Amino acid sequence: MQKNEVVLMFSDIRGYSRLLELDEQEALEILSKHNEISQQLISEYNGNLIKRLDDSILATFPSVNDAFLCATDFQARIKEINLNRKKPKRLLVSIGLHKGEGEYRFNTLAGEQVNITARLQSMAESGAICMSGCFYSAISRMIEPKVIEYRDVSIENLEGSHNVYKTLSIYPTEFKAERPVIHQRSDFRYRIKDIEHIRGTGSSFLGTTLVALTGLSIFIFLIAGLQSQQSNDSAMVLIGAWFTAPATYFALIPASLFFAALYARRKMRAVFEDIRDVDRILAYIMAQLGYRQPVHRKGFLLFRPEPGNYFILGMRKFSARVDGNTIILQGPYLYMSRLIKMLKNYEQTGKTEIS
Repeated sequence: MQKNEVVLMFSDIRGYSRLLELDEQEALEILSKHNEISQQLISEYNGNLIKRLDDSILATFPSVNDAFLCATDFQARIKEINLNRKKPKRLLVSIGLHKGEGEYRFNTLAGEQVNITARLQSMAESGAICMSGCFYSAISRMIEPKVIEYRDVSIENLEGSHNVYKTLSIYPTEFKAERPVIHQRSDFRYRIKDIEHIRGTGSSFLGTTLVALTGLSIFIFLIAGLQSQQSNDSAMVLIGAWFTAPATYFALIPASLFFAALYARRKMRAVFEDIRDVDRILAYIMAQLGYRQPVHRKGFLLFRPEPGNYFILGMRKFSARVDGNTIILQGPYLYMSRLIKMLKNYEQTGKTEIS
């Protein structure tokens, strides 16, 4: 894994699904024009287009100056092409700008910085730009952008409070700048590309079963020892009699499997087609499963059960790492299986209930 300082821009067309509903052919033409302008400006300002996701763009730049000038020029060009368009059919874009340490995995940019930039974009009004504190601190040394500062803002699934900086919209009377607020959503749309079991650091199902079998066998030895003292029979004779009886195995094996189902841990990788809302999707599904909102620990999201669910058998903590469009999950075997089913069911039906 390679880590480098990166300057990121994430942009998204606002209300594109509505444009498709009004006139699909015209919406596709608007998207084509949007892609043409964005590609031209990213190249003009020395940027690198990392990913294009339907109506969204993720790009990197060599400097905050290049990124900011590209974003402002992008909005200005969009305003020009909207001059002859009626309001319902205008192209409206919001942009997020951020600077941080990015992670390159298999030549693809991933990690928390991408998610932060996408969050900033969602905070910007149509026709506006939203910048993180570190981005604004760097750009303000070179130029003085006209921005509105918002202090102590919560950014979803990111620890602490943060300062963000917004430019006015290119349509300032129509889209007025407002303090960013986290909106709880339950209408996510996503497609899962791949879900696979991966080797983890936790105890496997087979390993936990063997540990349980060993522990229960030791318990039987202790019971035999106690009973031999009371009845004056040999403990080995009692153990031999018990372990030659089929009933012992009919009890031991299911009990060991049950114990493994409760305490074994499983590690999974889920890859989505889009990088937006991946951590939000996970937090929402986990809440439906009975877990609290995550806390951050050393780059991981840690999910703990709601207080009322602590005594449910097998319900223990989950850890997750979000890397762009990928989630690495580790948690209890039973609930991991249920979580994967809920993710797949929600993808197909928009509901978390498993029939």
